[in-house]
This record gives sequence, C-alpha cells and structure tokens, in this order.
Amino acid sequence: MKYIITESQYRLIRRQEEMKKLVDDSLSLIGEQNGFDIRGWDIPLSNLILIIAEYVSTNMASSSNLGGDEYITFRNQIKLYIRNNFYEYIKEFLESKQ
Repeated sequence: MKYIITESQYRLIRRQEEMKKLVDDSLSLIGEQNGFDIRGWDIPLSNLILIIAEYVSTNMASSSNLGGDEYITFRNQIKLYIRNNFYEYIKEFLESKQ
C-alpha cells in the first residue's frame, strides 16, 4: 500500500519534533501552575488536549511567516494534528503521574 503525503501534511510531519517539545513545555507549564501535583489538575483529558493544542498551534503559527488565511489554516491544521497524533502521548503522561 502506498501513502501519498501532500505538502500540507509534510509541513506538519517535519515539525513533529518541534510540536513534541511544545507539548512537553505546555505540560510543564500546567504542572508549575498546579505545583506539580497531578491530583490538583482536575482537568478532563479531552479538555487538556484542547488546551495543549491551542498552546502549540498558537506558538508555531506565530513563529511562521504566514499571514491572513494561511496563518489561520496552518494554526487549525496544527490543532487537528495535535488532537489526532498526541492523544496517546498526553494520556500516557497523565497516567504515569497518577
């Protein structure tokens, strides 16, 4: 089976390491706000993923040289990519802290 990767998908795949670093940074920021006490996080997993996706997409899109509709499209693509590809990673992180 062949997979065809479009330019917009490749743009996200090649930035996966940068996304992972920003996901880790956002988890650290949330941890700092709650004194690294995972029990104090009181955030459902689905909401946590949305918060992280927003943080990562805003940071990455802001650092790009895109403007207007391209900026918004890129930001939304990153949000979807985070929700679809980092769900297990974030879930494992939360489970490891409990």
